[in-house]
Amino acid sequence: LLPALGGSALLAFTLAIDEYGVPAALGARAGLTLMTVGIEQKLSDWPIDLPGAAMLSLLLSLVALAAWFAQRHLTAAQDVATIGGKPAASEAVSAGIWTLPIVLLFALTALVAVALPLCSMTLSGLLDTLSGGLSGANLTLRHFAALFSQQGDTLSAFSTSIGLAFGAALLTGALGFLVAWRVAEGKSRALALLDGLALLPAAIPGVVIGVGLILLWNRSFWPVSPYNTPAILLLSYCCLLLPWPVRYVSSALRQLAPTLEPAARVHGASRLQALRLVVFPLVSPSLLAAMMMVFAVASRELVTSLLLAPAGVQTVALFIWRQFEQGSVGQGMAMATLTLIATLALMLGATALLQRSKKV
Repeated sequence: LLPALGGSALLAFTLAIDEYGVPAALGARAGLTLMTVGIEQKLSDWPIDLPGAAMLSLLLSLVALAAWFAQRHLTAAQDVATIGGKPAASEAVSAGIWTLPIVLLFALTALVAVALPLCSMTLSGLLDTLSGGLSGANLTLRHFAALFSQQGDTLSAFSTSIGLAFGAALLTGALGFLVAWRVAEGKSRALALLDGLALLPAAIPGVVIGVGLILLWNRSFWPVSPYNTPAILLLSYCCLLLPWPVRYVSSALRQLAPTLEPAARVHGASRLQALRLVVFPLVSPSLLAAMMMVFAVASRELVTSLLLAPAGVQTVALFIWRQFEQGSVGQGMAMATLTLIATLALMLGATALLQRSKKV
């Protein structure tokens, strides 16, 4: 289990040092300024300090990459594979006397980390005033009604986020599938480099990618640049989330028999036909799961949206963040609740279609 535990720990570490919203909202109250908040302040507060933001971004990247290399060193030569014979059915192992403590710990974690924040978010959107407390007289739907009376800002932010998330899911899904398939074909240094480049964003915080895109595309010598257009948001989401489809599809490809594609080629299929008719259908469930993850993360992405969003373009995360800055907590929480319901419904619908396709 060491490789899986190491990978999970690395993911948690990277997401923690990459987090911007929570440190920005709560850090000031605790007297803390994290690197992500410091980078954003150098880019937003006058005078703009691009060299300072770049140096902080480099330091943050070095910390993340150090964690990535440490994880690879600790889990080196720990991968275990079963070869030969037929696959055996997995049997659950009883936890014995540890069953109840494990269940209680999981329930407590789910309650504190998921249930209570979601309930608090929904109630904040339903309360007329936060100081009025939880009572029938203080419940209202005016915050939800206000979302649809702000001259289309809400629907525009929602449609922008959904469109960008859908585009990011399609692009990263297609590119991730091709990269994983190509890497799985051989073990050359070039393919190893391609695999490493595709997975590198998983070890680089999002704020660093945002700063890098600013430093790259905010230059006068480019004849055409995505900077200051919605395309820069789509590019940032794809840069951030490409590792998800690559890793999911790579795991699925490693579970396929290596003789399937050659067998199709022997029977007259071209390379493209073998890819389209044999490989793709077998890995499509994993690819769809990865695309759903990309969609979910991209639809609520904040840090690169805050750094790169052009004037007049709002995403859901930006809308909620600006409502907080303006003191409209009720409207921000109402928007968060609607977004949660909408994205959850879309993902459940995609899951249902996936399950239905498996039955067929």
